[in-house]
Amino acid sequence: MMKLFQRKRTVTLAAPVNGMYVDLRKASETAITAGFAVEPMEGEIHAPIAGQITAVTAQTVTIAADFGCDYLVQIGDLTANLDDQVVNWQVAVGDAVSADVILANVSIDAIHAANQSALVTCGLIGKQAADFEISQTGLISQGNQLATLKIKA
Repeated sequence: MMKLFQRKRTVTLAAPVNGMYVDLRKASETAITAGFAVEPMEGEIHAPIAGQITAVTAQTVTIAADFGCDYLVQIGDLTANLDDQVVNWQVAVGDAVSADVILANVSIDAIHAANQSALVTCGLIGKQAADFEISQTGLISQGNQLATLKIKA
């Protein structure tokens, strides 16, 4: 099939945490091709989309979702001198998650006390979105639709 006639599928991402929207261009994450960042007001981080957990590291989780897309959720840009319990992942590789499932509990105070960023970045990795739109800026509430992507599938 010619790629010219591929359908564009609409995918929505929910806010993973209550906080302040941050333009992704101001965040240091470069693996995300289309997404957003949130400066969290609390430490309970939720899944922005339904899918299956394919990778978990000290500060990131990858979710495989519909249309062959992977989404990254990254917590801060943490250095090794922080306690391992600063980010307590509640999911493991192979877990199926729905949007709104708790991915992690994060000690925001401990991260800020170490003078580091707790910024939560979320978005598409490994594929380009045909279109991307942010539906809300400023103060956002966890679970509210925050971004819409169109993916060629």
